[in-house]
Amino acid sequence: MGSDRTVVNAARVSFGKQSQTNYLTEGDEKLIRYLAKHGHWSPFAHCSAQFHIKAPVFVARQLVKHQVGLSW
Repeated sequence: MGSDRTVVNAARVSFGKQSQTNYLTEGDEKLIRYLAKHGHWSPFAHCSAQFHIKAPVFVARQLVKHQVGLSW
């Protein structure tokens, strides 16, 4: 299982940034509150299982098309 830090890193993956500390900073806590307040629930799903896949667009579309029980 993941942690709050996993949620923060999942939310920042599109910017290519990760939290480098072993503890949550004030900015990390603000980000978690923002995500929950505005209904951005997909980063919270990363605590169960996460995969970082770099693939061509046509492959990524097939992954999304055939998702079952996953959260993107």
